[in-house]
Amino acid sequence: MKTTVVLALTAFIFLGSLSSALAKENDIGQSQIHPAHPFYFLKTIRENLEMSMALTPRVRLIRQLEFATRRLRETKALLNNNRQDLIEPTLERYWFHISKLPDQDLKDEELVLRIKESLVIHLKTLDTIYSRLSDPGAKRAVRSTLNRIVNRADIPISARLPVCNFLAKEASTSADLNETEKAILLERSKNCFQRLHTNL
Repeated sequence: MKTTVVLALTAFIFLGSLSSALAKENDIGQSQIHPAHPFYFLKTIRENLEMSMALTPRVRLIRQLEFATRRLRETKALLNNNRQDLIEPTLERYWFHISKLPDQDLKDEELVLRIKESLVIHLKTLDTIYSRLSDPGAKRAVRSTLNRIVNRADIPISARLPVCNFLAKEASTSADLNETEKAILLERSKNCFQRLHTNL
C-alpha cells in the first residue's frame, strides 16, 4: 500500500514538473508528455485526481481551462515530434474542456477575464500551429477548432477579426481544400463576419 502511494505521488510530481517547457509571455509552452509518449496514461490519471479534488464550481472551471491549455501544449509537442496524426483527437479533447466553460452569464469577473485572455492566446497558438501543418486531418481540426472558439460570446472583436479573415482567406486561396470544404469555410467566414458586425 505504501509503495503504491509513493509511486503515485512520485508520478504526480514528475508529471507536474514535465508538463510544459519554459514559456515566453503569451506563449503556452510545450508539453514534454504528449499523447504519443509512453507515460501519457499517467497524465490522464493525474488530471482525474486533480478534477476529483476540485471541490467548488469555480475550481472545476479553472481546471477545465488548465486542461484545455495542456491539450494545446500537447498539440505543439505532437507537431514538433512529427505526430500530426494525433492532433485531431487531441484538439477534440481540447474542445471538450473548452465546451465546459460558460461564455456568458458567469458572475465571477476575475474568472471571466482569465478565460477570455486564455482563449485569445489559444487562438494565436492555433494560428501558429496551422502555419506549420502538412497533415490534412490536423489542418481541418485546427480550422474547426478556430471556428468553434470564435463562435463563443466572450471572444473580443480584436481576436475574432483575424480568425474571420483567416477563414475567408483559406476558403478562397487554399489549394489543399476540395470544393465542399471551401464552401463550408466560406459559410463559416460569412457567419464569423456577421457575428463580428453584430457585436460592433
